[in-house]
Amino acid sequence: MKELMNQDLKAITEAHSKPMISIFLSKDTNLDKKALNEKWKESLNRAEYFLLKDYSKTFVQSFMEPLWLSTNWQNLEHLDKGIIVYFSEELKGYLRVQSTINDLVVVADSFHIKPLLRIKNNERGFFLLSISTKAINVWIENNGHLFKLESFQNENELESNIEKNSNKNPKTSSKLFFSHAAAEINKILSTYRLPIVLAGVHEHMGYIRKYLEHSMILEDSISGNVERERIEDLRAKCFELLEPYYQQKELKAVEELNLAVKKNIAITYIEDIAVSAIYGKVKKLFVVENRHLWGTLNKETGEIYISPRQSNSHDDDILDDICQEVLTHGGEVVVLKEETNVKGFIAAAIITDRSHLYDYDRSPAMAT
Repeated sequence: MKELMNQDLKAITEAHSKPMISIFLSKDTNLDKKALNEKWKESLNRAEYFLLKDYSKTFVQSFMEPLWLSTNWQNLEHLDKGIIVYFSEELKGYLRVQSTINDLVVVADSFHIKPLLRIKNNERGFFLLSISTKAINVWIENNGHLFKLESFQNENELESNIEKNSNKNPKTSSKLFFSHAAAEINKILSTYRLPIVLAGVHEHMGYIRKYLEHSMILEDSISGNVERERIEDLRAKCFELLEPYYQQKELKAVEELNLAVKKNIAITYIEDIAVSAIYGKVKKLFVVENRHLWGTLNKETGEIYISPRQSNSHDDDILDDICQEVLTHGGEVVVLKEETNVKGFIAAAIITDRSHLYDYDRSPAMAT
């Protein structure tokens, strides 16, 4: 199986070859490889349990064999908190995640994407600027990897040049270097909407803040001599700084939802939300990642059929199916963590209008 990236979400949501297995395996720092291997086997046994409800034993054994032989969970690195595996005849891949996920196995007619949506929307990566008088390196994080986009070298700080130009003020030279480098860095940052972490000594970060023209620079930064830091350690410190940043984003999303409820432009009945999603009337959907409503969604009428639990290879999380319908129609989905205060709603949606809610008999194709 290949390693997927967040940008593969479109391929994941458009896959149509049934059955589809979604496995979410969390990595506890206290677990050794043997214990993690046992958790992986438990996940595969659970997937087989659902498949055997609707498929022959011969089919299940053949279908599952690549998963039993897979060792992708062994590719997890120190900072990874889990792995998401998507498996069907059409798509076979995995994602390493640096965000906390809950263990879950879903066998259904589509892939389960809610946890991935939260990671994609709230934790899409970040910039790291490691700053010294010798160089400014621009790093971008994506799917657990740090890639160096650009490196700006201060030629005047090279030892040979300093000796030749000993009459120059080093501080003046550094300020010129920071201002010139920042002009180029601004061009790079302007094409993204990602948080930016600064790393360096306090004085140097003070200079660079004056020249950068970007609103997503974190107030907190990594202080110290970056030339002595390993990039792996800098990356770990970035995650520590970004955790409260992501929490704040979720709180702002909840504030938006609560305001929409007060203005009566939000709906909270799951039946109304399902129909609105099918009609393409949902502007923004709010769901909680670890709440599930098992059953099926009629993608022609919006009717839902609720099961008491996940019982076979066709039962899916209806909330997850609604997410996919909203995305298909160009709406936005906000996936919140379970502990976030959403006043007990299992889901909520800001809608464009309510006209469709008074006439369920109309064909969705005729909706305006």
